[in-house]
Amino acid sequence: MQSVISALIWLATAAAGPAHVPDPPEQVRPILVELFTSQGCPLCPAANLYLGELDEREDVIALGFAVDYWDIYGWRDTYAQPAFTERQRLYKSSLDVPRVYTPQFVIDGAAEAEGRQTDAILSALQRRRMAMMAGVHVTTLATGNGNHTIEVSGSPPSASEIWLAVFEPGWHTVGIEAGENAGLDMQLYNPVRALIPLGHWAGGQAEYGAALPEGTSGVIIVQGAQGGPVYGVGEFEQDGDD
Repeated sequence: MQSVISALIWLATAAAGPAHVPDPPEQVRPILVELFTSQGCPLCPAANLYLGELDEREDVIALGFAVDYWDIYGWRDTYAQPAFTERQRLYKSSLDVPRVYTPQFVIDGAAEAEGRQTDAILSALQRRRMAMMAGVHVTTLATGNGNHTIEVSGSPPSASEIWLAVFEPGWHTVGIEAGENAGLDMQLYNPVRALIPLGHWAGGQAEYGAALPEGTSGVIIVQGAQGGPVYGVGEFEQDGDD
């Protein structure tokens, strides 16, 4: 799956636009909620269910990132990648968390909470909504044959990185045969298959292209460097229904 994704995701253009790009009509963007999870973690099944519940909100985009450090305990996570663990480690530093752990929710790159702390997660969503800064806009346009054009424009608060997360939308069941969750049919929600860096961005306008593998969707993430706050997100589907 990883090799297929690498072949089908492509960078079209990334041209710096004018210093001041007119802002489109202001819209309230969704908040990105990331769950760092593992099929070997005994507390993670409940957290995955809660991730799906959060995604029912209109103001949330939810993604599940499987980390690989539980693999040493008897079961190799079928979605885990070192890149996802590295993303969590960046959040450890930027959010001043003592250690990496699962299940961990990260809210828009600006706050984190343990999987069982649902009140803390909801409070973080509310705080982020109130503190969210405008100025970054992500738009996607289906151009036919599964291709999409992605445009990022505006003025971020700091130098930013642009990422493409490719995920399998909806619920997926994995039968766990060993480790802490042996015998469990684990429900996973929106598991990420690939996290692809599209480049650095300091403002203006940039344009990219993407063709997603069948059965996947994509999320464009604009955020501060080294695991900083999220400044903009945009979601699109393989079949062209943005």
